[in-house]
Amino acid sequence: MSPVNVFVILLVVAFLFRKPLGRLFNRQFPDRAKRHRIVGTIIAGFLLVIAVRLVALLWK
Repeated sequence: MSPVNVFVILLVVAFLFRKPLGRLFNRQFPDRAKRHRIVGTIIAGFLLVIAVRLVALLWK
């Protein structure tokens, strides 16, 4: 299974379970500002990985 397929599957699972995941984040990080920073860091990490993979793909 290619990494792209795994990524798409993770996105679908995260979308399907967004409410339970949101409740989990709310319990784990009750401070809204801290929760937003953590989620923003996670999203930035995914975007950075995608950008590096695109650069590597187009570098050839």
